[in-house]
Amino acid sequence: MDNSIINIPRELVSETKSFDATLPVSSILGEIDRFGAVVITRKKKYLGIIDNRALYRSGVGTGTAKMSAEKICINAPVLTDNTSIDEALLGFYKSRTKALPYFSNGKVTGIIKRFTILKILLSLGMLNEIGVSDAMTAPVLAIDSEASLHQAKAAMRDNKVSRLIVIKDRQLYGIITNHDIAYGHFDREERLPEKKSAAYAADNVNVGSICNTNLVVLNESKGLSDAAREMIENNVSSVIVLKSGKPSGIITAFDIFGNIISRRNASEDNILISGINDKNIEYEQEMKDEISGFMAKAKKMRKVKPYAIIVNIKSSGKMYSMHARLFLEGAGTINAHVEEYMLDRCLRKLLTSLANELRKKKERSITMSRKEEFRRGMEEVQIDEL
Repeated sequence: MDNSIINIPRELVSETKSFDATLPVSSILGEIDRFGAVVITRKKKYLGIIDNRALYRSGVGTGTAKMSAEKICINAPVLTDNTSIDEALLGFYKSRTKALPYFSNGKVTGIIKRFTILKILLSLGMLNEIGVSDAMTAPVLAIDSEASLHQAKAAMRDNKVSRLIVIKDRQLYGIITNHDIAYGHFDREERLPEKKSAAYAADNVNVGSICNTNLVVLNESKGLSDAAREMIENNVSSVIVLKSGKPSGIITAFDIFGNIISRRNASEDNILISGINDKNIEYEQEMKDEISGFMAKAKKMRKVKPYAIIVNIKSSGKMYSMHARLFLEGAGTINAHVEEYMLDRCLRKLLTSLANELRKKKERSITMSRKEEFRRGMEEVQIDEL
């Protein structure tokens, strides 16, 4: 049975509210907390969606609450009872939102949440026989519990990530996300004027004071279905992956979506380019050829074997932005994000970044292999001495 043709039933739609685009964000913050995401309309026509990710992207704590909803809403794709699972996965992956609006008879009737899609993937068996290590983001990025929130924000921004694991006394202590920063600190400043004192400045609040210490972890030997169940049962957006008791990666719902997309929606050479529009469609084949050349060279590398790649293109004015996820056999994924004023330069810069990260991963893999060989050698020597 081809699961790609199974459509999203109305019974899985969650409640939300719609708001006019002219309303200030401050007037709907409570509803975003309540529903997870709200729909924004202009003259009763769908305009976009706002969730906490949209708030964070717009710079919570720097006047966002005074902006109109139109300024920060994300024009995410809509779902209907005719939307296939594959289309829904692509919609979530490209928009990076926590929910997508659901339309019936031309009107918004609710939202479909990420966890709902995870449940569908589980029920259809689409996550079976796929290991966590095939989809996780690795290596894991960490920050010390005594680091400031300002440092955490900078680390997330510079590395294009939305979460960091927190280390205290060289041990895994917690995890901090952009949501924790937005709602745990910066948003609090706008709602509680008394928190605007110097003591509550981002430079004076440490990561350990607001990070989540109720961690959900999973062994690297587990499957993707195990990770999805942990997310659903614990109502978390990410799971920390452990190897020999130490963090080896992080897996999120978007990691799972991306992995399934790479296996099902990519072309025969496992290349998927999203974000193609009227402005760049004439260059689609050239971009695909260049990416194919990169993949052919990458597959010849020892220790790290890529099998698929997803490239997302966005344009804002004269600036192009590209995000890529390279999927490796049994070794997780590699991510890269670049910006440039010319499309061809942007793609070359992206592939160069991926190549550099791939070489680093190969070197780490070789180093780990040598350490393992040395350890085994020492064990054999000790046995011989006995």
